[in-house]
Amino acid sequence: METLRNARRLRMAVSAVALLSLTVQPVMAQGKGGKDAVLNACAAERAPLQKLDKEYDDLKKSKMSAAIGEGLKTGAMVLAKGVTSGGFGRGGGGFGGGLGGMGSLMGAVGGMAMQSAAQQQAGGGQAASTGASLMFGQDMLTGAMGLNVPGVSGYGGFGGSGGDNMKAYAALAVLVAIVATADAYAKLKEQEAGGDLKKASFNIDQDAGRQLTVSRSIADSGAALVECRSAQLTDINNRLATASNDKDRKAIRRERTELTSALKKDIDLTGGVVDQHTNMAKTFTQGRAMTDGTSEAEVLGSQAPAYAAAPAVTKLSMPKGSGAGASGEASSAPPAAAPPELVTVKAAVVRSAPVASAAPVKSLPVGSALQARIAAADGGWWEVEVGGQTGYVRASEVGPPGSAPVQTAARGGARGKGAAARPAPPPPAPVGPSNIRAYNQSVIAARDNGKGRLSTLMTDIQTAERRESVLYAWLSNLGLG
Repeated sequence: METLRNARRLRMAVSAVALLSLTVQPVMAQGKGGKDAVLNACAAERAPLQKLDKEYDDLKKSKMSAAIGEGLKTGAMVLAKGVTSGGFGRGGGGFGGGLGGMGSLMGAVGGMAMQSAAQQQAGGGQAASTGASLMFGQDMLTGAMGLNVPGVSGYGGFGGSGGDNMKAYAALAVLVAIVATADAYAKLKEQEAGGDLKKASFNIDQDAGRQLTVSRSIADSGAALVECRSAQLTDINNRLATASNDKDRKAIRRERTELTSALKKDIDLTGGVVDQHTNMAKTFTQGRAMTDGTSEAEVLGSQAPAYAAAPAVTKLSMPKGSGAGASGEASSAPPAAAPPELVTVKAAVVRSAPVASAAPVKSLPVGSALQARIAAADGGWWEVEVGGQTGYVRASEVGPPGSAPVQTAARGGARGKGAAARPAPPPPAPVGPSNIRAYNQSVIAARDNGKGRLSTLMTDIQTAERRESVLYAWLSNLGLG
Protein backbone atom coordinates (compact mmCIF):
# COMPACT_ATOMS: atom_id res chain seq x y z
CA MET A 1 0.00 0.00 0.00
CA GLU A 2 2.81 2.36 0.90
CA THR A 3 4.44 1.59 -2.45
CA LEU A 4 1.25 2.58 -4.29
CA ARG A 5 1.04 5.86 -2.39
CA ASN A 6 4.66 6.66 -3.21
CA ALA A 7 4.07 5.90 -6.88
CA ARG A 8 1.00 8.17 -6.86
CA ARG A 9 3.01 10.98 -5.26
CA LEU A 10 5.72 10.56 -7.90
CA ARG A 11 3.18 10.80 -10.73
CA MET A 12 1.66 13.95 -9.19
CA ALA A 13 5.09 15.55 -8.86
CA VAL A 14 5.94 14.74 -12.48
CA SER A 15 2.60 16.21 -13.62
CA ALA A 16 3.20 19.39 -11.63
CA VAL A 17 6.64 19.85 -13.20
CA ALA A 18 5.15 19.29 -16.66
CA LEU A 19 2.44 21.90 -16.07
CA LEU A 20 5.01 24.37 -14.76
CA SER A 21 7.13 23.86 -17.85
CA LEU A 22 4.13 24.68 -20.06
CA THR A 23 3.76 28.00 -18.27
CA VAL A 24 7.44 28.94 -18.04
CA GLN A 25 8.50 27.82 -21.51
CA PRO A 26 6.67 30.52 -23.49
CA VAL A 27 8.08 33.19 -21.17
CA MET A 28 11.59 31.86 -21.75
CA ALA A 29 10.97 31.75 -25.47
CA GLN A 30 9.77 35.31 -25.37
CA GLY A 31 12.91 36.30 -23.52
CA LYS A 32 15.06 34.82 -26.27
CA GLY A 33 13.15 36.68 -28.95
CA GLY A 34 12.82 39.91 -27.06
CA LYS A 35 9.83 41.43 -25.29
CA ASP A 36 8.28 42.73 -28.53
CA ALA A 37 9.47 39.99 -30.88
CA VAL A 38 6.02 39.49 -32.44
CA LEU A 39 5.43 43.24 -32.79
CA ASN A 40 8.87 43.90 -34.25
CA ALA A 41 8.55 41.12 -36.82
CA CYS A 42 6.88 43.76 -39.02
CA ALA A 43 9.10 46.67 -37.95
CA ALA A 44 10.06 47.54 -41.54
CA GLU A 45 6.41 47.84 -42.55
CA ARG A 46 5.53 49.89 -39.46
CA ALA A 47 8.46 52.31 -39.83
CA PRO A 48 6.95 54.66 -42.49
CA LEU A 49 3.70 54.93 -40.51
CA GLN A 50 5.57 55.58 -37.25
CA LYS A 51 7.57 58.34 -38.95
CA LEU A 52 4.40 60.03 -40.20
CA ASP A 53 2.73 59.63 -36.82
CA LYS A 54 5.63 61.43 -35.13
CA GLU A 55 5.65 64.20 -37.74
CA TYR A 56 1.96 64.89 -37.22
CA ASP A 57 2.37 64.78 -33.45
CA ASP A 58 5.26 67.27 -33.62
CA LEU A 59 3.24 69.45 -35.98
CA LYS A 60 0.28 69.64 -33.62
CA LYS A 61 2.59 70.43 -30.68
CA SER A 62 4.39 73.22 -32.53
CA LYS A 63 4.24 76.89 -31.60
CA MET A 64 2.32 77.56 -34.81
CA SER A 65 -0.37 75.11 -33.74
CA ALA A 66 -0.50 76.71 -30.29
CA ALA A 67 -0.97 80.12 -31.90
CA ILE A 68 -3.91 78.88 -33.99
CA GLY A 69 -5.51 77.23 -30.99
CA GLU A 70 -5.11 80.35 -28.88
CA GLY A 71 -6.69 82.46 -31.60
CA LEU A 72 -9.73 80.19 -31.84
CA LYS A 73 -10.03 79.98 -28.06
CA THR A 74 -10.26 83.75 -27.75
CA GLY A 75 -13.10 83.93 -30.26
CA ALA A 76 -11.18 84.54 -33.48
CA MET A 77 -13.20 81.97 -35.41
CA VAL A 78 -12.28 83.48 -38.76
CA LEU A 79 -10.70 86.95 -38.56
CA ALA A 80 -9.18 88.18 -35.32
CA LYS A 81 -8.41 91.76 -34.31
CA GLY A 82 -5.63 92.16 -36.81
CA VAL A 83 -1.88 92.53 -36.61
CA THR A 84 -2.00 95.77 -34.66
CA SER A 85 -1.24 93.74 -31.51
CA GLY A 86 2.32 93.44 -32.76
CA GLY A 87 2.53 89.69 -32.45
CA PHE A 88 3.65 89.17 -36.05
CA GLY A 89 5.69 91.14 -38.50
CA ARG A 90 6.61 93.97 -36.12
CA GLY A 91 9.67 92.85 -34.26
CA GLY A 92 8.47 92.80 -30.66
CA GLY A 93 9.59 89.33 -29.67
CA GLY A 94 9.47 87.60 -33.01
CA PHE A 95 7.85 84.28 -33.71
CA GLY A 96 7.09 82.45 -30.50
CA GLY A 97 7.63 85.57 -28.39
CA GLY A 98 4.17 87.11 -28.58
CA LEU A 99 1.87 84.22 -29.42
CA GLY A 100 -1.11 85.28 -27.33
CA GLY A 101 -4.65 85.45 -28.67
CA MET A 102 -4.07 88.91 -30.20
CA GLY A 103 -0.96 87.71 -32.00
CA SER A 104 -2.28 84.44 -33.32
CA LEU A 105 -2.32 83.14 -36.86
CA MET A 106 -5.87 84.37 -37.28
CA GLY A 107 -4.69 87.82 -36.22
CA ALA A 108 -2.09 87.74 -38.97
CA VAL A 109 -4.69 86.64 -41.48
CA GLY A 110 -7.07 89.32 -40.27
CA GLY A 111 -4.47 91.98 -40.97
CA MET A 112 -4.13 90.97 -44.61
CA ALA A 113 -7.25 92.79 -45.74
CA MET A 114 -6.30 95.96 -43.85
CA GLN A 115 -2.76 96.01 -45.21
CA SER A 116 -3.98 95.30 -48.72
CA ALA A 117 -6.39 98.24 -48.51
CA ALA A 118 -3.63 100.46 -47.14
CA GLN A 119 -1.41 99.55 -50.09
CA GLN A 120 -4.15 100.44 -52.56
CA GLN A 121 -4.87 103.78 -50.83
CA ALA A 122 -1.19 104.59 -50.98
CA GLY A 123 -1.36 104.17 -54.74
CA GLY A 124 0.69 101.03 -54.79
CA GLY A 125 -1.96 99.17 -56.77
CA GLN A 126 -0.30 95.97 -55.71
CA ALA A 127 -2.41 92.81 -55.60
CA ALA A 128 -2.86 91.36 -52.17
CA SER A 129 -1.33 88.05 -53.17
CA THR A 130 1.97 89.67 -54.13
CA GLY A 131 2.48 91.34 -50.75
CA ALA A 132 2.59 88.08 -48.86
CA SER A 133 5.60 88.83 -46.72
CA LEU A 134 3.90 91.97 -45.43
CA MET A 135 0.43 90.50 -45.01
CA PHE A 136 1.45 87.47 -43.03
CA GLY A 137 4.42 89.07 -41.39
CA GLN A 138 7.95 87.78 -41.75
CA ASP A 139 7.76 85.93 -38.45
CA MET A 140 4.71 84.00 -39.62
CA LEU A 141 6.27 83.06 -42.95
CA THR A 142 9.53 82.08 -41.30
CA GLY A 143 7.67 79.97 -38.78
CA ALA A 144 5.69 78.22 -41.53
CA MET A 145 8.85 77.52 -43.52
CA GLY A 146 10.37 75.92 -40.42
CA LEU A 147 7.56 73.38 -40.07
CA ASN A 148 8.08 69.80 -41.17
CA VAL A 149 4.80 69.13 -42.98
CA PRO A 150 4.23 65.81 -44.79
CA GLY A 151 3.40 66.52 -48.42
CA VAL A 152 4.87 70.03 -48.29
CA SER A 153 8.37 69.87 -46.76
CA GLY A 154 10.84 68.99 -49.49
CA TYR A 155 8.12 69.31 -52.13
CA GLY A 156 9.62 70.32 -55.47
CA GLY A 157 6.58 72.06 -56.94
CA PHE A 158 7.23 75.58 -55.69
CA GLY A 159 9.77 76.77 -58.21
CA GLY A 160 9.91 80.22 -59.71
CA SER A 161 9.26 83.60 -58.13
CA GLY A 162 7.38 83.51 -54.86
CA GLY A 163 8.16 79.84 -54.39
CA ASP A 164 9.09 80.21 -50.71
CA ASN A 165 5.91 82.14 -49.98
CA MET A 166 3.82 79.51 -51.74
CA LYS A 167 5.49 76.82 -49.66
CA ALA A 168 4.77 78.81 -46.50
CA TYR A 169 1.12 79.13 -47.48
CA ALA A 170 0.91 75.40 -48.22
CA ALA A 171 2.41 74.54 -44.82
CA LEU A 172 0.02 76.89 -43.04
CA ALA A 173 -2.91 75.46 -44.96
CA VAL A 174 -2.14 71.89 -43.84
CA LEU A 175 -1.75 72.96 -40.22
CA VAL A 176 -5.00 74.94 -40.25
CA ALA A 177 -6.77 72.04 -41.99
CA ILE A 178 -5.71 69.68 -39.19
CA VAL A 179 -6.07 71.76 -36.04
CA ALA A 180 -8.56 74.52 -36.89
CA THR A 181 -11.96 74.86 -38.52
CA ALA A 182 -13.10 74.74 -42.14
CA ASP A 183 -14.18 78.38 -41.73
CA ALA A 184 -10.67 79.43 -40.74
CA TYR A 185 -9.16 77.41 -43.60
CA ALA A 186 -11.52 78.93 -46.19
CA LYS A 187 -10.72 82.48 -45.03
CA LEU A 188 -7.01 81.71 -45.09
CA LYS A 189 -7.28 80.55 -48.71
CA GLU A 190 -9.41 83.57 -49.61
CA GLN A 191 -6.82 85.97 -48.22
CA GLU A 192 -3.98 84.02 -49.84
CA ALA A 193 -5.75 84.53 -53.18
CA GLY A 194 -6.27 88.24 -52.53
CA GLY A 195 -10.04 87.85 -52.27
CA ASP A 196 -10.38 86.03 -55.61
CA LEU A 197 -12.61 83.06 -54.72
CA LYS A 198 -12.03 81.33 -58.06
CA LYS A 199 -8.31 81.37 -57.39
CA ALA A 200 -8.95 80.26 -53.81
CA SER A 201 -10.94 77.27 -55.13
CA PHE A 202 -8.07 76.34 -57.41
CA ASN A 203 -5.57 76.66 -54.55
CA ILE A 204 -7.67 74.39 -52.32
CA ASP A 205 -7.63 71.74 -55.04
CA GLN A 206 -3.85 72.16 -55.22
CA ASP A 207 -3.60 71.62 -51.45
CA ALA A 208 -5.46 68.33 -51.87
CA GLY A 209 -3.19 67.36 -54.78
CA ARG A 210 -0.08 67.83 -52.64
CA GLN A 211 -1.50 65.42 -50.05
CA LEU A 212 -2.31 62.71 -52.60
CA THR A 213 1.21 61.27 -52.54
CA VAL A 214 1.14 61.07 -48.74
CA SER A 215 -2.28 59.39 -48.50
CA ARG A 216 -1.39 56.89 -51.22
CA SER A 217 1.83 56.09 -49.40
CA ILE A 218 -0.18 55.47 -46.22
CA ALA A 219 -2.47 53.10 -48.13
CA ASP A 220 0.55 51.20 -49.50
CA SER A 221 2.22 51.04 -46.08
CA GLY A 222 -1.00 49.84 -44.48
CA ALA A 223 -1.41 47.12 -47.10
CA ALA A 224 2.21 45.99 -46.60
CA LEU A 225 1.68 45.82 -42.83
CA VAL A 226 -1.47 43.75 -43.32
CA GLU A 227 0.40 41.30 -45.57
CA CYS A 228 3.14 40.94 -42.97
CA ARG A 229 0.65 40.28 -40.17
CA SER A 230 -1.31 37.88 -42.39
CA ALA A 231 1.88 35.91 -43.03
CA GLN A 232 2.51 35.77 -39.27
CA LEU A 233 -0.99 34.48 -38.63
CA THR A 234 -0.74 31.89 -41.40
CA ASP A 235 2.53 30.60 -39.97
CA ILE A 236 1.02 30.40 -36.48
CA ASN A 237 -2.06 28.56 -37.74
CA ASN A 238 0.06 26.10 -39.72
CA ARG A 239 2.28 25.32 -36.74
CA LEU A 240 -0.76 25.02 -34.49
CA ALA A 241 -2.39 22.54 -36.87
CA THR A 242 0.72 20.33 -36.97
CA ALA A 243 1.74 20.60 -33.30
CA SER A 244 2.20 17.14 -31.80
CA ASN A 245 1.70 17.86 -28.10
CA ASP A 246 -0.11 20.18 -25.69
CA LYS A 247 3.10 21.90 -24.65
CA ASP A 248 3.80 23.15 -28.19
CA ARG A 249 0.16 24.04 -28.79
CA LYS A 250 0.02 26.19 -25.66
CA ALA A 251 3.22 28.03 -26.62
CA ILE A 252 1.90 28.70 -30.12
CA ARG A 253 -1.43 29.96 -28.78
CA ARG A 254 0.49 32.31 -26.48
CA GLU A 255 2.28 33.65 -29.56
CA ARG A 256 -1.07 34.15 -31.27
CA THR A 257 -2.30 36.18 -28.27
CA GLU A 258 0.81 38.35 -28.58
CA LEU A 259 -0.04 38.85 -32.24
CA THR A 260 -3.45 40.17 -31.17
CA SER A 261 -1.70 42.72 -28.95
CA ALA A 262 0.53 43.73 -31.86
CA LEU A 263 -2.52 44.14 -34.10
CA LYS A 264 -4.13 46.47 -31.54
CA LYS A 265 -1.05 48.68 -31.68
CA ASP A 266 -1.06 48.55 -35.48
CA ILE A 267 -4.73 49.57 -35.57
CA ASP A 268 -4.02 52.54 -33.29
CA LEU A 269 -1.03 53.54 -35.42
CA THR A 270 -2.72 53.31 -38.82
CA GLY A 271 -5.93 54.83 -37.50
CA GLY A 272 -4.09 57.78 -35.95
CA VAL A 273 -2.24 58.59 -39.17
CA VAL A 274 -5.35 58.26 -41.34
CA ASP A 275 -7.32 60.47 -38.93
CA GLN A 276 -5.11 63.42 -39.85
CA HIS A 277 -6.00 62.95 -43.50
CA THR A 278 -9.67 62.38 -42.73
CA ASN A 279 -9.65 65.84 -41.08
CA MET A 280 -7.93 67.34 -44.10
CA ALA A 281 -10.31 65.67 -46.55
CA LYS A 282 -13.23 67.19 -44.66
CA THR A 283 -11.61 70.63 -44.51
CA PHE A 284 -10.64 70.65 -48.21
CA THR A 285 -14.14 69.52 -49.23
CA GLN A 286 -15.97 72.03 -47.05
CA GLY A 287 -13.50 74.81 -47.88
CA ARG A 288 -14.05 74.23 -51.60
CA ALA A 289 -17.82 74.19 -51.06
CA MET A 290 -17.56 77.56 -49.28
CA THR A 291 -15.49 79.24 -51.97
CA ASP A 292 -17.76 77.85 -54.72
CA GLY A 293 -21.03 78.43 -52.86
CA THR A 294 -21.97 74.78 -53.33
CA SER A 295 -22.48 71.72 -51.10
CA GLU A 296 -20.21 68.87 -50.09
CA ALA A 297 -22.24 66.61 -52.38
CA GLU A 298 -21.53 68.85 -55.38
CA VAL A 299 -17.83 69.02 -54.60
CA LEU A 300 -17.50 65.22 -54.28
CA GLY A 301 -19.88 64.29 -57.10
CA SER A 302 -21.10 60.72 -56.56
CA GLN A 303 -18.45 59.90 -53.95
CA ALA A 304 -19.08 59.10 -50.30
CA PRO A 305 -16.85 61.28 -48.10
CA ALA A 306 -14.01 59.77 -46.11
CA TYR A 307 -15.34 61.46 -42.97
CA ALA A 308 -19.06 60.57 -43.09
CA ALA A 309 -21.53 58.08 -44.51
CA ALA A 310 -22.82 60.58 -47.07
CA PRO A 311 -21.99 64.16 -48.09
CA ALA A 312 -24.15 67.00 -46.82
CA VAL A 313 -26.38 68.61 -49.46
CA THR A 314 -26.66 71.99 -47.68
CA LYS A 315 -24.98 74.75 -49.65
CA LEU A 316 -22.13 76.44 -47.81
CA SER A 317 -20.97 80.02 -48.12
CA MET A 318 -17.91 81.95 -47.07
CA PRO A 319 -17.99 82.85 -43.36
CA LYS A 320 -18.82 86.45 -42.54
CA GLY A 321 -17.44 88.68 -39.83
CA SER A 322 -14.68 87.93 -37.35
CA GLY A 323 -16.51 86.62 -34.29
CA ALA A 324 -17.10 83.04 -33.35
CA GLY A 325 -20.27 81.66 -34.83
CA ALA A 326 -20.65 84.42 -37.43
CA SER A 327 -20.27 82.08 -40.37
CA GLY A 328 -23.70 82.21 -42.01
CA GLU A 329 -24.86 79.06 -43.71
CA ALA A 330 -21.54 77.35 -43.12
CA SER A 331 -22.40 76.78 -39.48
CA SER A 332 -25.71 75.01 -40.18
CA ALA A 333 -25.67 71.36 -39.19
CA PRO A 334 -25.89 68.88 -42.08
CA PRO A 335 -28.90 66.54 -42.12
CA ALA A 336 -28.51 63.13 -40.58
CA ALA A 337 -27.24 60.64 -43.14
CA ALA A 338 -29.53 57.76 -44.12
CA PRO A 339 -28.15 54.23 -44.67
CA PRO A 340 -26.87 54.27 -48.26
CA GLU A 341 -27.58 52.00 -51.18
CA LEU A 342 -24.60 49.84 -52.15
CA VAL A 343 -23.48 47.64 -55.02
CA THR A 344 -20.93 44.82 -55.07
CA VAL A 345 -17.74 45.80 -56.88
CA LYS A 346 -16.48 42.20 -56.83
CA ALA A 347 -17.94 38.77 -56.16
CA ALA A 348 -19.02 38.92 -52.51
CA VAL A 349 -20.39 36.69 -49.77
CA VAL A 350 -23.00 37.95 -47.31
CA ARG A 351 -22.31 36.30 -43.95
CA SER A 352 -24.35 35.81 -40.80
CA ALA A 353 -21.89 37.78 -38.64
CA PRO A 354 -19.17 40.38 -39.31
CA VAL A 355 -16.33 37.82 -39.32
CA ALA A 356 -14.75 35.90 -42.17
CA SER A 357 -15.50 32.56 -40.52
CA ALA A 358 -19.25 33.21 -40.14
CA ALA A 359 -21.72 31.07 -42.07
CA PRO A 360 -22.50 32.35 -45.58
CA VAL A 361 -26.01 33.71 -46.12
CA LYS A 362 -25.87 34.52 -49.80
CA SER A 363 -23.27 34.69 -52.59
CA LEU A 364 -23.48 37.73 -54.85
CA PRO A 365 -22.00 38.42 -58.29
CA VAL A 366 -20.48 41.75 -59.28
CA GLY A 367 -23.07 44.51 -59.62
CA SER A 368 -25.59 43.13 -57.10
CA ALA A 369 -27.61 45.82 -55.33
CA LEU A 370 -27.76 45.89 -51.52
CA GLN A 371 -29.37 48.19 -48.99
CA ALA A 372 -27.24 49.12 -45.98
CA ARG A 373 -28.96 48.93 -42.60
CA ILE A 374 -26.47 51.28 -40.93
CA ALA A 375 -25.12 54.71 -41.89
CA ALA A 376 -21.45 53.65 -42.01
CA ALA A 377 -19.35 50.51 -42.13
CA ASP A 378 -18.30 49.19 -38.72
CA GLY A 379 -15.00 47.36 -38.31
CA GLY A 380 -14.62 46.89 -42.05
CA TRP A 381 -18.12 45.35 -42.47
CA TRP A 382 -21.48 46.67 -43.71
CA GLU A 383 -24.71 45.31 -42.26
CA VAL A 384 -26.92 44.91 -45.34
CA GLU A 385 -30.23 43.61 -46.57
CA VAL A 386 -30.50 41.77 -49.88
CA GLY A 387 -33.48 39.79 -51.17
CA GLY A 388 -35.22 40.04 -47.80
CA GLN A 389 -32.22 38.57 -45.99
CA THR A 390 -29.97 40.41 -43.55
CA GLY A 391 -26.26 39.81 -43.18
CA TYR A 392 -22.80 41.32 -43.30
CA VAL A 393 -20.48 42.00 -46.21
CA ARG A 394 -16.89 43.30 -46.26
CA ALA A 395 -16.62 47.04 -46.96
CA SER A 396 -13.89 46.35 -49.54
CA GLU A 397 -16.38 44.32 -51.63
CA VAL A 398 -19.02 47.04 -52.07
CA GLY A 399 -19.27 50.64 -53.22
CA PRO A 400 -21.82 53.33 -54.11
CA PRO A 401 -24.21 52.71 -57.03
CA GLY A 402 -22.40 53.03 -60.34
CA SER A 403 -19.02 51.96 -58.94
CA ALA A 404 -19.23 48.33 -60.08
CA PRO A 405 -17.07 47.45 -63.11
CA VAL A 406 -18.99 46.99 -66.35
CA GLN A 407 -19.56 43.31 -67.12
CA THR A 408 -19.47 42.52 -70.84
CA ALA A 409 -21.32 39.55 -72.30
CA ALA A 410 -19.31 36.67 -73.72
CA ARG A 411 -18.88 36.74 -77.50
CA GLY A 412 -19.98 33.18 -78.01
CA GLY A 413 -23.77 32.85 -77.90
CA ALA A 414 -24.31 36.55 -77.34
CA ARG A 415 -27.14 36.44 -79.89
CA GLY A 416 -28.68 33.26 -78.53
CA LYS A 417 -31.98 33.02 -76.77
CA GLY A 418 -31.90 34.42 -73.27
CA ALA A 419 -28.51 36.12 -73.72
CA ALA A 420 -27.94 38.89 -71.20
CA ALA A 421 -28.07 42.40 -72.54
CA ARG A 422 -24.78 44.27 -72.60
CA PRO A 423 -24.76 46.72 -69.69
CA ALA A 424 -24.79 50.39 -70.55
CA PRO A 425 -21.40 52.13 -70.26
CA PRO A 426 -20.90 54.12 -67.07
CA PRO A 427 -21.73 57.81 -67.25
CA PRO A 428 -18.80 60.16 -67.87
CA ALA A 429 -17.05 61.40 -64.77
CA PRO A 430 -18.42 64.78 -63.71
CA VAL A 431 -16.21 67.78 -64.18
CA GLY A 432 -15.11 69.13 -60.83
CA PRO A 433 -12.31 69.41 -58.29
CA SER A 434 -10.39 66.35 -59.44
CA ASN A 435 -7.65 66.50 -56.78
CA ILE A 436 -10.15 66.77 -53.93
CA ARG A 437 -12.09 63.76 -55.23
CA ALA A 438 -8.96 61.71 -55.85
CA TYR A 439 -7.65 62.62 -52.39
CA ASN A 440 -10.95 61.71 -50.74
CA GLN A 441 -10.86 58.29 -52.40
CA SER A 442 -7.23 57.74 -51.43
CA VAL A 443 -8.02 58.49 -47.77
CA ILE A 444 -10.81 55.89 -47.87
CA ALA A 445 -8.37 53.39 -49.41
CA ALA A 446 -5.78 54.17 -46.72
CA ARG A 447 -8.36 53.54 -44.00
CA ASP A 448 -9.66 50.30 -45.54
CA ASN A 449 -6.25 48.90 -46.54
CA GLY A 450 -4.80 49.54 -43.10
CA LYS A 451 -7.06 49.83 -40.08
CA GLY A 452 -10.00 48.03 -41.73
CA ARG A 453 -8.09 44.92 -42.78
CA LEU A 454 -6.06 44.81 -39.55
CA SER A 455 -9.32 44.92 -37.57
CA THR A 456 -10.61 42.00 -39.61
CA LEU A 457 -7.46 39.99 -38.86
CA MET A 458 -7.82 40.64 -35.15
CA THR A 459 -11.50 39.67 -35.26
CA ASP A 460 -10.61 36.41 -36.98
CA ILE A 461 -8.07 35.57 -34.27
CA GLN A 462 -10.53 36.37 -31.50
CA THR A 463 -13.16 34.21 -33.17
CA ALA A 464 -10.70 31.30 -33.39
CA GLU A 465 -9.79 31.68 -29.71
CA ARG A 466 -13.44 31.75 -28.79
CA ARG A 467 -14.12 28.56 -30.72
CA GLU A 468 -11.27 26.82 -28.95
CA SER A 469 -12.45 27.71 -25.48
CA VAL A 470 -14.05 25.13 -23.24
CA LEU A 471 -16.99 27.44 -22.66
CA TYR A 472 -17.64 27.74 -26.39
CA ALA A 473 -17.53 23.96 -26.78
CA TRP A 474 -20.00 23.59 -23.91
CA LEU A 475 -22.35 26.18 -25.38
CA SER A 476 -22.09 24.55 -28.78
CA ASN A 477 -23.13 21.21 -27.34
CA LEU A 478 -26.18 22.91 -25.88
CA GLY A 479 -26.93 24.63 -29.17
CA LEU A 480 -26.15 28.09 -27.75
CA GLY A 481 -22.71 28.68 -29.28
